[in-house]
Amino acid sequence: MLGALQLKLSLLRGESPCPMDLADFGRLAAIDLRTQTKSVRSDRLAVAMLEMIASGRLPPGARLPPERRIAEAASASRVCVRSALDRLKLDGYIEAVQGSGTRVVAIERSDRLFQLIRANQENLEDLQDFVAFLDRCVVEHLVRRASGEVLGRVADRIAAMPPRQDIQALAEDELQLRLVLSGAVDSPIYAMITRQLARGIRSLFVSLLRAAGEARLDRLADDRRALAAAVGRRDGAAAQAALADRVARLRDLDWASPAAREGAPREETILRDLAVASPEQLKDRLTREIAGMIATGHARDGARLLSERRLATLFGVSRASVREALAALKADGTVVADERCGTRVVDALTSLAAADLEHLQIMSRLRGYLEVWAASRAAERGSDRDLADLRRILAEMGRSHLSARRRIDLDLRLHLTIARAAGSAVHLYITEVLRDLMTAYFDYSLTTPSIGGGRDAMLLRHHTQIVTAILARDTVGAGRAMAEHCGAFSDRYAMLDADREMLPCGLTADWVSQGAAGVPQAG
Repeated sequence: MLGALQLKLSLLRGESPCPMDLADFGRLAAIDLRTQTKSVRSDRLAVAMLEMIASGRLPPGARLPPERRIAEAASASRVCVRSALDRLKLDGYIEAVQGSGTRVVAIERSDRLFQLIRANQENLEDLQDFVAFLDRCVVEHLVRRASGEVLGRVADRIAAMPPRQDIQALAEDELQLRLVLSGAVDSPIYAMITRQLARGIRSLFVSLLRAAGEARLDRLADDRRALAAAVGRRDGAAAQAALADRVARLRDLDWASPAAREGAPREETILRDLAVASPEQLKDRLTREIAGMIATGHARDGARLLSERRLATLFGVSRASVREALAALKADGTVVADERCGTRVVDALTSLAAADLEHLQIMSRLRGYLEVWAASRAAERGSDRDLADLRRILAEMGRSHLSARRRIDLDLRLHLTIARAAGSAVHLYITEVLRDLMTAYFDYSLTTPSIGGGRDAMLLRHHTQIVTAILARDTVGAGRAMAEHCGAFSDRYAMLDADREMLPCGLTADWVSQGAAGVPQAG
């Protein structure tokens, strides 16, 4: 039986079963969370139906269409559909009712169904908070850094999005709005997160917009036009105000269970949703994973890309699947084929290496939001096992004569254990999306003298305050202690950025980090 956290992660990823053992998530080796197996078509269909049940589009007691109709809508065989339905029956989400076909079980008779709906509800609430935070970050970055030409193009695209009444189309527009904004900033980190959260963002806005009346939908459209105008004239305050108005309107919605008020869905509606709800195909997932590895330098052997054989071994898939993904990367210009040197990474590809100060600042800001959130939740929800793990890690941190590598490993392990204790799938999923960058961020931040290197006493004091508050179930104190800890690093990066802006052109973030010995020491 999937635990609540695994279930939430499966919903966010759009795959089942959960491909990682979260019981060991706090161990450093478990940070490599790449998918290792190919999902079969029946699994993907089962997950699509599972998401519909979780979101209320297939409410308790609802009758499913016949196998033949599902197979036609999902472009799958009846054997595939039967396998997916059998899986959901085995898991206790649906049942065959004599003379009445296949139905979603009654919620009062299924703890698993109740857990599923609750897990999805919490995912959406957490995602709503994170998306609002991400919107603020992206718009602030865009208005502050982008050229007037880029701002004009973005404003025109936002304003040109047509008003629609179909909820699915409106939800897709909300996703496209965020893809346009994140794609226009000069850091690919925001775009990477937005693409990875695409399924969740669609589900979030389907739920939100279904609960909104026509008047609210009109006001949301007005807010979007106000945002476009503010971005176009580089008015950061007005842009943030437009975002705040949208957040306030969406938070006022009673969207927890709109489907329950709408009654049983029509068969045509169910079939339409199944036709578009299929999770990401293996080729697309591999393409995304390999592109991320290229950007962080983990897929390179010098200028060359790792061989098809090595990539296939890494991901646990066939070479044919890898070849399809590489063809997609060649089509968008990320890699090129060279007869003498094999597949080569294009030099112009934006690097997300840790030496890039701007990327590290973004990581610091994202991490600050996630970590404070997690610390407060861990104090409220952490299990006895979680708390015991935190005590043990902190005790080892206090030992003298630890190697620098061991200190970094323990630091990362402590924060991952806090994330696990918090039980937030959104936090863990974003950590998973940014896993290579997060590891690079920890390595760089804890070894660079001008940021965290050599501040062992300060770090131990911070970690002791955080863990002590979590153990005492002090949610406010845990959040405050984590905010102080993350703020120390954010302040260091802000100071380095200020120093960089005063440097002559051509000097790099490496020069800043190595030559900033005169920067006052934190702690």
